[in-house]
Amino acid sequence: MRFSHVEAFRAVMLSGSTTAAAQILHTSQPNISRSIAQLEKMSGLRLFERVPGKLVPTNDGLSFFKEVQRSFAGLRQLDEAAKRIRRFSGGSLTVAAIQILALGLLPRAIKSFAQHYPEVSISIHTGHSSAVSQWVDDQTCDVGIVSQLNEAFGLENEVFYEIDAVCVMPKDHHLAAKAYIGPTDLADEPYISLPRNEYGFSAVDAIFENAGINRIINLETSYSSITCSLVAQGLGIAIVNPLATLDYRHMNIVTRPFLPSIMHSGHLIYRKGHSEDRLISSFVSTLKAAMLDDRGVLAKSL
Repeated sequence: MRFSHVEAFRAVMLSGSTTAAAQILHTSQPNISRSIAQLEKMSGLRLFERVPGKLVPTNDGLSFFKEVQRSFAGLRQLDEAAKRIRRFSGGSLTVAAIQILALGLLPRAIKSFAQHYPEVSISIHTGHSSAVSQWVDDQTCDVGIVSQLNEAFGLENEVFYEIDAVCVMPKDHHLAAKAYIGPTDLADEPYISLPRNEYGFSAVDAIFENAGINRIINLETSYSSITCSLVAQGLGIAIVNPLATLDYRHMNIVTRPFLPSIMHSGHLIYRKGHSEDRLISSFVSTLKAAMLDDRGVLAKSL
């Protein structure tokens, strides 16, 4: 039996007449009648009783219609599967990012991405730049975001952002009244620092060293989110990537520009040949849009 014969039979069952079925299938009523007759001949089933003016389904016709409906439901599933493949849905994506982005920007980007591709499975990894680079290099992850590039891995990369550091402090701090903060403002102030034993002598340290300014460093942490939480508790001041402050605006903190400027940068890294993967390209576009949104929010807060 031909699909066109079955389609004509289904249209008659759903519409109630050969005339209405012809309209649905954009054909003529004689073509529908001919298809039904050929289907009965090929299947060996009497599908309808011919009553003047209409067709009445037989018991065999009703039973056959149930099977036809099941088959058409399967065809609809195949159609949906094709749509998911065209939209990259049903695939999987593994993303790695440094902590500052994994806690804020990345979830916001994933929310937007999931609205368009709800069936994509996404796995998230977070770690320092060296770990993220290793995961992308060994193909544990499809795309990574790092603050420091490691040329040894030979990964493809592009600049994701470049942004000046800010000074973050409690809202009621006496320096909050200033338009910007300089090294002399932080002389003998309780300061929350990166751990020197892990990161060595940083650009921030160099600025204070050159200015001959002493900070009181009683707290160290390698995570910007912890830094912001400590500042909110009134335990000190810190100089951070402003992206770290976005998810702590509701807490007891404010930010001020810091001069001389200290540049923070982020890079997208990929395995070679990533440009051929439409799913990765689509996700990266969503990441870039989320970064633009976050930078817009930051611009309004300074």
